[in-house]
Amino acid sequence: MVEENDRIHRRQLVYRNETAAASVQRSMSAGESITRLTLPGIDGDEHDFEVVRADIAPSGQSGSFHGQLPGKPNSLVTLAFKFGREAFTVHSPDDNLYLEGEPREPGEVIVKSFDPGEYYQGTCGVCGRTHGQDIPPADSRKAH
Repeated sequence: MVEENDRIHRRQLVYRNETAAASVQRSMSAGESITRLTLPGIDGDEHDFEVVRADIAPSGQSGSFHGQLPGKPNSLVTLAFKFGREAFTVHSPDDNLYLEGEPREPGEVIVKSFDPGEYYQGTCGVCGRTHGQDIPPADSRKAH
């Protein structure tokens, strides 16, 4: 954490009232699918996201969700969970919103807001470019 201090705007420990695992258990009991979830932000902000794809273990205790913020087709949201621990990313260039959640104890997550141009070093796994540099023409980029 110390080596990333210069690359993040804010960091906060957040306590989750309802974890993804609890939401999954509730929806499984009701025979419903999850179409929307809420992730924490900084200073009490919350960010709803629409679930586009889910990969859930039969037990409902682990899995992942992929989606986007409502009305923001350029956004990307991922959430992975296992037994009450969660990790997530929220990337919304239109809103200049970049969050990352790191798991701690069950129900606790460290939420960080950051500038991707400063935070990511090397090639970005999301967009495939090196942030802070000009974007090369599409035909000159290598697939990875």
